[in-house]
Amino acid sequence: MTFLMDTENILTREAAETRSNLVSNASYTLELTLKEHTAEYRGRCIVAFDYRHGGIDPLKLDFITKEIHAVTLNGMATEEYLKGEFAIYLDEDHLREGCNTLEITYTGLFDNTGSGFHKFHDPADSEEYLHTDFEPYDAHRLFPCFDQPDIKASYQLTVHGPSKWTYIHNTLPEHTRTNGDEVTIAFTRTAVFSTYLFALVAGPYSKWEERYNQIPLGIYCRKSLAKYMDPDNIFAITREALATLEAYFDYPYPYDKYDQVFVPEFNFGAMENVGCVTFSEHYIFRNKKLYSEHLDRANTITHEMVHMWFGDLVTMKWWNDLWLNESFADYLSYFAMSKGKLFSDALEHMYVRKEWAYQQDQYATTHPIASSARDTIEAFSNFDGISYSKGASVLRQLQYYIGDEAFRAAIGKYFKRFAGQNTTLDDFLSIMSETSGIDIVAWSRQWLETTGVNTLLSRIGNGRLRIEQLGSAGNDLIRLHAIEFTGYRQSGGAFVENETQKIIIDGKTAEAQLQPDTAFVILNTHDHDYVKVFYSPDDIAIARQSLGTLEDPFARRLVLGSLWQMVRDNAFDPTRFIRMGIELGMKEKDLSILNSHLIAKINAIVTVYLTDENRRIWMPRLNTMARERLARSGNSEQEQIIWFGLLLTTTLLPDELDYLHALVDGTESIASLEIDQEKRWNIIARLMAFSHPGAENLFSNEKELDKSDLGLKKAFMVEASKPDSAVKETCWKAFTEQSSRSTDYLRYGMKGFHWKVQKDLLAPYVDRFFDALEKVYTERDVHYAVAFGHSLFPQWNQTPDMLHNIETFLNRKSSNSSGLPALLRKMLIEQADDLKRILPILEKQQAADSSTE
Repeated sequence: MTFLMDTENILTREAAETRSNLVSNASYTLELTLKEHTAEYRGRCIVAFDYRHGGIDPLKLDFITKEIHAVTLNGMATEEYLKGEFAIYLDEDHLREGCNTLEITYTGLFDNTGSGFHKFHDPADSEEYLHTDFEPYDAHRLFPCFDQPDIKASYQLTVHGPSKWTYIHNTLPEHTRTNGDEVTIAFTRTAVFSTYLFALVAGPYSKWEERYNQIPLGIYCRKSLAKYMDPDNIFAITREALATLEAYFDYPYPYDKYDQVFVPEFNFGAMENVGCVTFSEHYIFRNKKLYSEHLDRANTITHEMVHMWFGDLVTMKWWNDLWLNESFADYLSYFAMSKGKLFSDALEHMYVRKEWAYQQDQYATTHPIASSARDTIEAFSNFDGISYSKGASVLRQLQYYIGDEAFRAAIGKYFKRFAGQNTTLDDFLSIMSETSGIDIVAWSRQWLETTGVNTLLSRIGNGRLRIEQLGSAGNDLIRLHAIEFTGYRQSGGAFVENETQKIIIDGKTAEAQLQPDTAFVILNTHDHDYVKVFYSPDDIAIARQSLGTLEDPFARRLVLGSLWQMVRDNAFDPTRFIRMGIELGMKEKDLSILNSHLIAKINAIVTVYLTDENRRIWMPRLNTMARERLARSGNSEQEQIIWFGLLLTTTLLPDELDYLHALVDGTESIASLEIDQEKRWNIIARLMAFSHPGAENLFSNEKELDKSDLGLKKAFMVEASKPDSAVKETCWKAFTEQSSRSTDYLRYGMKGFHWKVQKDLLAPYVDRFFDALEKVYTERDVHYAVAFGHSLFPQWNQTPDMLHNIETFLNRKSSNSSGLPALLRKMLIEQADDLKRILPILEKQQAADSSTE
């Protein structure tokens, strides 16, 4: 057998298409033996599949394992296969036309990356927990399989393991047999779904149970965190979401049970495994959280539930149509929540998330919503603001354009027609066109198959509104927009709503008649469109005076969001935003707006968009303001959390640091605010980074107080924050050399490594960062590489020299025949794009400062 075996753990689209033409009717029978306190497990997998002769190369089964013990093909033991590092290969001559059965027994190793088959040791009680995470291409880390979305299969799992553990799978147990300390559980064979949606979770989990109609509901978390779990709230969200989605989709929940498991060291927010959703433990709230954080958790819960239909029941054929999963889940989760009682303002918070889309879509690395994905690495890179947030925003635009009834009817048809199947962009377009009676193919060419965001400008004159549409950057495209606008008149310095109209913008300009006394217009009311809106200096002056009088909080949010985009585009001075934000923040009653569109943006400006000189001016002012607001009597706990966040991030001067120290040692306190474990660690990290004399003692005490896994990780974050060259060197070695530490543990250390105040100390790590990059991205798993690239990029170095370093590195490596790993190239291009945006803003401030000297 002569052919090239894979040298990387990737699957190309071309290879997947070839394989799906040869393989069909797959099923898996999997038996696993798990034990405590071991690094490995035993497996036996029977793969049944139909094969059609015609392949040129041997048939590849994706598989990463420590050791294969025996292989049986069609009932006969065989050694007629080749085992590579990432797959096994079967010669076509040894395969039957039609049904084949392959049985493999093997020993596998647990992972510590958060993906694959991850094992976690809980230092709180020495218990162990296991979970799988396979999207987009990791199921073959557990069992041999055709690991691609369009070779769907059923799975029958049997597990042997410690009887004290709980075992959670995509289906319910069919048979359970206990023998002393050991248990054997045979689960019901699953429905047909893609390999990346297979799930197994094991460990001594705490469990809460309820039902929705006839569907069993389960919530799980590890024992040491059970005291923080709030199952009543999560069940309430789950029941409301199920009822809303079943009604809206006109299609019942398609599986037999619905479990939600909070697992340690998870890389993403959550994963939509069929009937067994896994969540990051960040959603177990160990301290008081803002309303917006509760809403975000509810949104993640609803998002994963939408996937039971969009993604699990109907799945994209290949990862270029990832948006058929993620864009729908991202939008319909917010939409469904807005129809319920628990978080009816969810669509306002979708607008906050939309900033991710605007940012991603203005990078040189942007891609169409319906994108390309040559291989599984490119697929992984497409889990970004385009596939999620832009796609969601564009679906909202489509719903507004064709009407909710047509949109809803098309979705119902989509599920009924394609249940259990794989789909493409064309399938979606044909359903939408046929249901709405509108040519959605033409709409798709503008919206789904292009890149970039348009900007709208407006002007009021002679009783008319004139709207100008600017082409998207890079391609100058003009799109059809269906938007709503609202006009306001001024009365005694206050805005009073005058009119609301729907308008279609089909070209570079559009006009509408206004009420004679309309003085101010908000475009894209209720955020139906994906577009940026910029305001004239006169409009900004009016908004500064009267915005706080608007009754509609969504309208206030939209104006502030537009001003933030103008700051990022160097069209509105960041210090003017701070001044305006302070004025409006004093009056803002909606705490979500105060947090997301005022304080968060002011924080971002201070961190990123101010020169060092302006930062030294504004940080003490903001710190003083935050401390004064915290001292007000009658503040709610939510208000205190927001103002404390500003206090912490603007602490700079010795007396400010002393105050933080006093909050930790208890000599100072803030009414209605608990300095909880999370805040204590974050304060200590800042004190350590700024060389406060009391930091070491606080750190030593805190390590004794908090020996949880999160405490150990936060301690590493604080250690990495130390302004000590020897400590930095030790941490750097931990980041760049192979380690037995988990990806999640090392990620916390990375978060603490870089501080603006330590520029001189960190200067050598600029070159060392570039020296290490290629090796990390080539040799480490994608989650670790992404964490390294983003967390250890020297964000403090906002200089032309840094931009030159990136561009020189990219140019030099581009001339190398092997090129750079795709994820690394994308990260560096985006960092360069950020600097190209930041540097002109800083230069304008420097010019203004010098002109006033």
